[in-house]
Amino acid sequence: MDEASRGGTGTLKRTAALTHPIDVPSKLDEAKAALESGAFERALSLSEEAYDEHPEDAEIRELFAATHLARAIRLSEKAREARRLDLIRRAIDYDVEFQDNPEVGNAFDEALAAIEEVLRADPSHWKAGMLKAALAFRRDRAAGRPQALEILARLAAAEPTNKQVPFTIRKIERPCERCEDTGFCPHCRGRGERRFLGMDRKCDRCYGRGICPACGLL
Repeated sequence: MDEASRGGTGTLKRTAALTHPIDVPSKLDEAKAALESGAFERALSLSEEAYDEHPEDAEIRELFAATHLARAIRLSEKAREARRLDLIRRAIDYDVEFQDNPEVGNAFDEALAAIEEVLRADPSHWKAGMLKAALAFRRDRAAGRPQALEILARLAAAEPTNKQVPFTIRKIERPCERCEDTGFCPHCRGRGERRFLGMDRKCDRCYGRGICPACGLL
């Protein structure tokens, strides 16, 4: 083999080595690594990017739904807490009808939007459905009860072996006598705190949440 041929072969080998694909972690891998390291917001963002690029991928959909469900749970708790604090700030009596202020209303809207993101990726996600029913029932008892029961009826039909769904239906299908169907803890009057010996202490019946222990959905 002449020198030119040997040089040409060497050049081809070097070119092949340079053009060999580099093993770059996918957005799915990066999102998982972010979750393991506790970087939740980065994992959430990466799962969104991965889902936008490959919505048909089952593993990506599962991660997207899981991260957004966790976000929805946090936002639902944030909305509940915003209302509890607003009740205290406005000194609203236990049995008085009231309207949420815009900040509380926005908190509920944000939580609902997060739930809808989960259902966008997985319309049959029963935990997201349960959370949506709970949020509707908590936000507005009069309008929310039929909406929540409709969601739960669909879940019961789709998940006949799921015992949590019929249990939840029984909790909310009739007006609650314990809290007079206000949805608020009757022991602390929805404030999550009770005064004892001149000091405010966390209510031991609702664990500081301010919601009725009998009919309140978590």
